[in-house]
Amino acid sequence: MTTDWNLLEVAESYEDYEPVRERAFGWPALFSQAGLAEPGCRTVLDYGAGTGRVAEEILRSHDVSVIAADRSPSMLKVAQRKRQDPRISYQVIGADQRLELADGAVDAAISCFVFVCIPETEIIQRIVSEVYRVLRPGATYAMLDVNPDSVGVPFEIGRYGQAGREYAAGEAIEMRLARPDGESVDLIDYHWPKDVHLERLRTAGFREVGLVEPTLPEGYDGPGADRMPVERTAPPYVIYAARK
Repeated sequence: MTTDWNLLEVAESYEDYEPVRERAFGWPALFSQAGLAEPGCRTVLDYGAGTGRVAEEILRSHDVSVIAADRSPSMLKVAQRKRQDPRISYQVIGADQRLELADGAVDAAISCFVFVCIPETEIIQRIVSEVYRVLRPGATYAMLDVNPDSVGVPFEIGRYGQAGREYAAGEAIEMRLARPDGESVDLIDYHWPKDVHLERLRTAGFREVGLVEPTLPEGYDGPGADRMPVERTAPPYVIYAARK
């Protein structure tokens, strides 16, 4: 059974999850890898924008506009209700992962936890190829996802899969996200080794394809610092980055 992101109750439950770790070091590393602070970056695509929290976070520190696109009308409904900044425009992703954007229309693109939700490599390839199409030449696409090497590690966020178990490429895997009220958001994701996404990027035509695995900075003492000792040494995320 997979998670149905089209259900409004699923979208609202996901919004209840507090992204402390992402704010601490996941999103900043993603924005850096995507080149959002580079001169000439004015329009950013957030492919798989969910409820719009990442788009909102981009605008806190970057003078850009954001196109927040998602397949789920329910996720975008929550986003439009909670995040009405005029610098964010919302768009439902169409059939075959297509966007209503011209070739080369955006200066940078990001995705957060999109590919962990995709059950087939063919769909992943369509998404990556569509992002390639709408990026201007020389622009960067950066993808933040769950680190496939983190199965069973007890992070602050919760737990990805069962410790000691090996998951095959594309196999369904449980993700338990911790909420502030002590409850959890339980999702069914898909396990993809790193080389799957690297190969999809290369196949789409991207160059300078690589990855980074950020950990909590040594001197971090912000929100949640005392709850993230594991994150200081074990990377919960992997960020794939590639240039068109």
